[in-house]
Amino acid sequence: MKTLTLYHDDGTEEVTQLPGRWCICGQCDGNGTSSAYLGAFTSSEWAEQDDDFKHDYLRGDYDRPCESCGGTGKVWSIDSRKLTKAQRQALQDEADYRAEVAAERRMGC
Repeated sequence: MKTLTLYHDDGTEEVTQLPGRWCICGQCDGNGTSSAYLGAFTSSEWAEQDDDFKHDYLRGDYDRPCESCGGTGKVWSIDSRKLTKAQRQALQDEADYRAEVAAERRMGC
């Protein structure tokens, strides 16, 4: 579960759990493993590989647990349809803050 701290106008804070659901990992398509760390092969690079490497690669010998899902094949995602107005506003405030910090870093601040 993901939690979020809501900051109220009166100065109080409230920690709330965000509604969510499990979704198929988009990085590994639910397989739990990935060879993405190797990068992509162009057709000419693939053609240069020997048959043993191609066979081992396609069989999954070079796969590692997916970095996004930790090998489970699923990721927990916030269910925006079930957010309260306060949760939605807090998430927007957090996104705005992160964007502002990123912009300041790009400017060298």
